[in-house]
Amino acid sequence: MFDRVRALELIERAIEDHPYCPLCQSPTEVADEGGGHLVVRCRAIAAPEGLLARIGAAVLPHLHRPIVDLSEGIAA
Repeated sequence: MFDRVRALELIERAIEDHPYCPLCQSPTEVADEGGGHLVVRCRAIAAPEGLLARIGAAVLPHLHRPIVDLSEGIAA
């Protein structure tokens, strides 16, 4: 179980540590992948445009790292 302050610290640190994708230099974003699983990921893989971009998003190792699993709940 995470408290709100700890969860926010983990999110902020992930953004500071990974502001850009090391592969394509696109900015990163924090995303909820469902069920409270927060990840920091490359924005280019979130919505690839065009055939080559979709292939690259699937094959190349763009940034996609878990931050925190909030499915256990947050303490008040």
